[in-house]
Amino acid sequence: MIRFGKITDLPELKALWKECFADEDAYIDAFFDAMYEDAHVLLEEENGVLAGASFFLPGKIALEDAASKGLRWQEIRYVYALAVYPQYRGRGIAAALLHRAYEAYGAPLIAEPAEEGLIGGFYEPLGFSCNFYLDKTELTLQTEKYDLQAAELSETHMDLLAGSLFKPVQAERYCAIRNARFLKKGYVSWPLRHVAFAVTQHRGSGGGAYVLPVDGREEILLCYRETQDIIVTETTLTAQELEQYFLPRIAKQCSRVTVVRKTVTTVRECLTGMSYGLLDVQGYLNLTLD
Repeated sequence: MIRFGKITDLPELKALWKECFADEDAYIDAFFDAMYEDAHVLLEEENGVLAGASFFLPGKIALEDAASKGLRWQEIRYVYALAVYPQYRGRGIAAALLHRAYEAYGAPLIAEPAEEGLIGGFYEPLGFSCNFYLDKTELTLQTEKYDLQAAELSETHMDLLAGSLFKPVQAERYCAIRNARFLKKGYVSWPLRHVAFAVTQHRGSGGGAYVLPVDGREEILLCYRETQDIIVTETTLTAQELEQYFLPRIAKQCSRVTVVRKTVTTVRECLTGMSYGLLDVQGYLNLTLD
């Protein structure tokens, strides 16, 4: 039986998450505290026992409006943490949850395959199409060029970009700038609650959300640390602006910088999102809480 979640399901849902994804309890608790709503979860029970479940987080995508020749918002549901206990796999439970979600929410579904094999092995046979691609570019760190500026920063500041033109920004402002700057056909926008959780997770991983004034514009950057690397999850800065403003601040604090951006390529290695119910849309999907 498939039904919506209930607050009393939380211990079982957390146990399923732990079993299937092996995330730390701190992250699981943080996610449920920030994001859980009964209406955002569908679960499958067999003989009263939880067999599988998935979150279907709300969002919206910008699509062309034939009448106005402009854009309109279409509600979507983002498939997150789709999980089935090993002993129940092979029975079509995951597929049933997705089909039930499409019926229940009356909105297209967007999913991010956890691994490449799931693209053709699971999602495409169910009718999902490939719509969203991101590229990861590694930036060259010319440390000798930035010695003085970066060395001073690393000795005197804990914040990754403290003391620079980059200023920490709250989720509300980040969300507003993000929606204004990325808005075009295929752009997926998240509710403030979703963006706030993403920003909090980045801050907890040694990075954060920042705003930078450039020629009268407000540019944003979201990043985190991964051992000795810095990952720029999202930014509106150009490559030249990153070279000018960002790299001098962090060159001595890391061994590598990787920047994630939308790409026009459609190779499987860059695929980050598939959809059910959206045709001929190539767009921008990010902040997927992966």
